[in-house]
Amino acid sequence: MKSPDRSSPNRAMPAATLDQASIGHALTVHDVQAPHAAPEWARWLEEIGFIVGEQVMLMARGLPGGDPLVVRVGQSTFALRRAEAACVRVAAVTPVGLEGSRV
Repeated sequence: MKSPDRSSPNRAMPAATLDQASIGHALTVHDVQAPHAAPEWARWLEEIGFIVGEQVMLMARGLPGGDPLVVRVGQSTFALRRAEAACVRVAAVTPVGLEGSRV
């Protein structure tokens, strides 16, 4: 396993999926994994900006039921279905020096 880059101003914490993210928290794309039934989703999500290392943020959830999700990736904002957002694994961005502290 590759060790984290200690010179980076931000380091990512363990990955979860974008559909499980809290609204308003800065995240980084860890990877994109499409379901077996829809392999084209990975390419489509990457084409619209969900690439490894890109910053993302969940902006809002639709009502009722939380679908669709409003997501900002880079400088663009998209509405994604929860199933699509579940393909995007993300990690929370934590400033260097705070990873061991309790907030």
